[in-house]
Amino acid sequence: MPTVFIEVNEASLAYGEDDQLVLDKTTLSIQKGEFVAIVGPSGCGKSSLLKMVSGLILPSSGTVTVAGEKVDRPLSQVGMAFQNSILLPWRTALDNVMLPLEIVAGHRHRVRAERPAYERKVSALLADVGLKGVEHLYPWQLSGGMQQRVSL
Repeated sequence: MPTVFIEVNEASLAYGEDDQLVLDKTTLSIQKGEFVAIVGPSGCGKSSLLKMVSGLILPSSGTVTVAGEKVDRPLSQVGMAFQNSILLPWRTALDNVMLPLEIVAGHRHRVRAERPAYERKVSALLADVGLKGVEHLYPWQLSGGMQQRVSL
């Protein structure tokens, strides 16, 4: 039996001093394992809805739940892929992928101690997304699609 994973119930979102309404009483339910696409013209609230579901912004009214828990803060199990790749131009593809592991306290010490093993894992991940052999290239040496995959 399918279970609800994401539920948005009568959620509205207003921005700015004039409380410009971006989402108005939005309701949706996404089952665990279900694939969903959110489409619409620029400025219709797609990114705002995703930010609300991830807890980056909270609804002005209504509720959002993920995995049965009310969203009232940023969710640690959610990642965000930006429309433009966010890569540091002075770091190689491998070093850009390693960056989160190098700065998150829970991983930092292990990465330093076991760097060659982590680099092998990152190289394997890059190969899995069709980027074998680009580990030592800089973002400006990669195509836009390659940059996006490194960023993800």
